[in-house]
Amino acid sequence: YNTILEEFGEQLETHARPQRSASVLDRLKKSRHTGTIVYFCRSRGHGFIRPDPKEVEQGEILPQDIFMHISDIDSDFAPQHGDSVTFQLQPMPPKFDKAQAAHVRVVDMTASPHKFWSTPQSKEEIQKEQKMGRLEGSPTRTTPAAAES
Repeated sequence: YNTILEEFGEQLETHARPQRSASVLDRLKKSRHTGTIVYFCRSRGHGFIRPDPKEVEQGEILPQDIFMHISDIDSDFAPQHGDSVTFQLQPMPPKFDKAQAAHVRVVDMTASPHKFWSTPQSKEEIQKEQKMGRLEGSPTRTTPAAAES
């Protein structure tokens, strides 16, 4: 090692490792976004957030509904359609080419009563959630064209 330093010392300094820019993950983790719950199914453990139109207009986030998993919700209550939330984006496995919501926090609840996570769901609530997922325009509904591509 000492021989290499003596022989190539000046060249090593000029070929120092370049400074890395922040990774995609670091950039995603640092920014918090706002949005509204458009769909959440407790029985299936996932839902979708529609980003705030102002953030979309400013180019901070893409104009598409964002997937969220039940394990990424930081709240004592199950979110409902219309709740305002803040969240961070994180790459979604396995290809990491799309992002999902993480550290989702409900900041403004709708007027309808919210339930604790520990409160069991009735059969009617589960059926209502599943029906909402099949409605036209629902983020979980796939159109035949989308299924073929």
